[in-house]
Amino acid sequence: MVKIIARTPRWLSRPSPGHQLFQHNGRSKAPQTPGLRPEGSLRKLAHRGTEIFIAVGNELRWSDLALLKHADDEGEGGDDVEDETGQLYRLLKTPVSRPIQQLVVSPSGDFIALVTSHTCHIGILPASSHLNSGDTTPLRMKCFQVGPTAHVLEQAPIVSAVWHPLSSTGSGLVTVTKDACVRLWELDRDNRSTFDEPSLAVDLKKLANAADTRADLSASKYGVSNGFSPDDVEMQVAAACFGGQGTDEEHGWSSMTLWVAMTEGDVYALCPFLPSKWRAPASMLPSLSTSVVSRMRAANADNEATEAERRVANQQTTWLAELDAQDAMVLPGPSEYETMEVYSRPETPGILPKLQGPFYMTTDIESGEITDIHVIAPKIDEDDMYDEEDDDVPAAEGLSVGVVCLATSNSKVHICLDLDGVEAEWLPSKRSRAFTFDDGEIGNDLLLFETLDLSTANIDPDGCSTFTASPNDRQEVFVTTPAGVVHLDFKPWTTLLDDEFCAPSPEGLNFRLRVLLDSASTTLTSLIAMPTNAERGVNTAIAVYDPLNLGGVAVLTSAMNTPSLALLDVPHEQAAHPYAPDEVAATLPAPESRSPYQPAEAFYATSALPQLIKTAHDKRLLGSDLKGQVRYSSATLQVMTEAHRILSAETHKLGLAAADLFRRCERMRSEVRDQVRRVNEIAGKVDVVVGGENDEGQDDTQVALTGGVTGGKAMEDRVRASRNRTTQLRDRVEVLRKKMAGLGGKELSVKEKGFAAEVERVWESLAAAGSASHDTGSSTKVAGVQGPVRPQAPTRPSRILHMDNSWQDAEEREQQHEDPEDEGHERVHKEAGTLIARFEAVQDLQERLKAQVEEVSRRSEEAQAGAEQEVNASAQGNAFKMRKLEEVRMLLERETALVEGVSERLSRLAAG
Repeated sequence: MVKIIARTPRWLSRPSPGHQLFQHNGRSKAPQTPGLRPEGSLRKLAHRGTEIFIAVGNELRWSDLALLKHADDEGEGGDDVEDETGQLYRLLKTPVSRPIQQLVVSPSGDFIALVTSHTCHIGILPASSHLNSGDTTPLRMKCFQVGPTAHVLEQAPIVSAVWHPLSSTGSGLVTVTKDACVRLWELDRDNRSTFDEPSLAVDLKKLANAADTRADLSASKYGVSNGFSPDDVEMQVAAACFGGQGTDEEHGWSSMTLWVAMTEGDVYALCPFLPSKWRAPASMLPSLSTSVVSRMRAANADNEATEAERRVANQQTTWLAELDAQDAMVLPGPSEYETMEVYSRPETPGILPKLQGPFYMTTDIESGEITDIHVIAPKIDEDDMYDEEDDDVPAAEGLSVGVVCLATSNSKVHICLDLDGVEAEWLPSKRSRAFTFDDGEIGNDLLLFETLDLSTANIDPDGCSTFTASPNDRQEVFVTTPAGVVHLDFKPWTTLLDDEFCAPSPEGLNFRLRVLLDSASTTLTSLIAMPTNAERGVNTAIAVYDPLNLGGVAVLTSAMNTPSLALLDVPHEQAAHPYAPDEVAATLPAPESRSPYQPAEAFYATSALPQLIKTAHDKRLLGSDLKGQVRYSSATLQVMTEAHRILSAETHKLGLAAADLFRRCERMRSEVRDQVRRVNEIAGKVDVVVGGENDEGQDDTQVALTGGVTGGKAMEDRVRASRNRTTQLRDRVEVLRKKMAGLGGKELSVKEKGFAAEVERVWESLAAAGSASHDTGSSTKVAGVQGPVRPQAPTRPSRILHMDNSWQDAEEREQQHEDPEDEGHERVHKEAGTLIARFEAVQDLQERLKAQVEEVSRRSEEAQAGAEQEVNASAQGNAFKMRKLEEVRMLLERETALVEGVSERLSRLAAG
């Protein structure tokens, strides 16, 4: 669950410059139709980083959230922002004559789409440094009208304007009209014709009924009347979006899939829908190759595969082969350290894809009309794309299937899963003469996972609900409803569900999925609550991510010319430590932040009565001054009736605003009284425990509990007794410490005790040097060393091995730090002689071995060279003897070092 830091801060409240940024100052000349609800969603807010663009009527205003916040921190700006020298926003003049309903900034930040009900203009945005220069004078922005004959008042209204995520220049605009016509504009500021004619246009109604590519699929043109079709009602577009954002974590087909939602509930998809020049993320081509190859193999291996499945597999293979044959153009990326690969759109099997759908929900639902659609792309399949040895590839987050979210007019959100996935499909070049069941269009299914009801009791749910993508997590989304803005978090169930999808064994899968569906749900967090009379003018929220200047994610929206903002905290990822304390449990729960009170517009609205009186005097309707005698006439009655109508409406609004303020004040008073009562109860309990009340404030029960001592004296007595006992314990501990110190001196450490035991053991070994050599346990080893040496070959290596083993046993015994006391004497008797005896035995053995080596060497030189076997045996024996001689020399050196070390320790102990 997200953490809300603040709601509607001071720099956006009245009368700050941030609040005046959203106010209608009366300079807009756009025609207004009172009481008419605009078609489609209101997206009058857009942003480029922390820069925000607001449409007020037909005006376009620019400001910066960081600038507004900094001005409030510095105490700048003033209240009168209408003055050109004090305002903190800038007016961008445009040729748009009608009210702007949608603002969409291009991914590159160079263009902004100004969409009215029927027209669309593209403005070239100035650089951020130019707008932040400090000059607040109006700036005329260069604009071009898109589709002077396609998007006009005589044609269908525009419902969606979306920038293509894979456009190489960031200027590919897709416009979708109410009559299901999709147009792709590849805009170029140096080529005026790109604003007049689209590069790709298609009528979805024609495409849905087309059987091959030879049919006329062009969009409707100006001045051409179209006949009646049943699809005119069922295929009225509500919204459109792309299935991905063009990132490396998404599946290859997602970013080139255009999803279109109809108001009646049907959902369609176009894949691939690409401009003539498009960029490919790093993981797109490997993902597409994996998908196409696997589909081709499955179609060839399955004997029951239909003709349509084989045709789609062949089409995808042909399309990918043409793409692989191209030499990608490497162009500079968004930053100076990045590059992007640009490809041309393949011409085969065609530039227009097949219309896939409609996608039906598996459960029949009764809800309102669809108002918006949002799609979360499935993640890439890393197991198929990368080898098992590639451990450095980070794991992608999300689901392996797509998530399709549909918002309705009654504030409900349907979360569906696209289990089959959408891949590229094209129409056949010619229709087959033989009729098959594949010719019938059967739509795919969307599995309904969850339905969320975001409506409230006080606000009418009928309205336009819209989605806003999260700037830092694909598994989150913001929903704007007539009641406010709600945050949806899908991460509580996406990870668990993806683990079940990727599970290698299907045993118990149905049971686990049933438990998951019953327990897991989307996390809802209400961010912004709208007033009860603002449902007709709620703008789609924008999410601005700027932890440096804003401190997190700022979710901004507006209603009735009043801004509302919720600042969300972004948790920082820290390495988990097994012994780290739980921060959530350690800290106290923070109080829930509440939106500050925003005065109603009725308190600041200008009354229309003075203008009515002035108009009546100009037209001589009153016949005399208001201070004089009023004449009874029909004109006077008309003026009084109109004045009564105006006053009744204005006083009613003032009464509602005052009543709302009164209810808020009463609620605050009740909350304060409740808090004071709780504080008094806690204070009373604390006083009973610590005895903080006076003698008159305690009853008989409290006096009995304190033993007859009342008031603060009981607490003082308890503290005094505790201090006295602490002093006594400290004195006793000091006395015991002195006694222990006088008994045995300073206590030895563990290392000192171990060293003393080792010295004692060595001393006993040296003292018993004469008697230990005749011990039965060591007679075998000593005899092997001191006995007469016979010139037999097998005998000498065995003695050396005995010596080596005895040295290893002694070394292992010396490396041990702690030995039990009951085994000390036994270990002394089990040693293979004392150190002195072992040293003398090694010296004797060295002399004997030297003599033997010299004798063997002399004999080997006199041997005949013709006896090859004897020579080889002599050489092997010589090498073996030399190796053993080296081992003996090493043993001698180690024994010498050990004796010297023990001697030095004994000398130091004697000196001590």
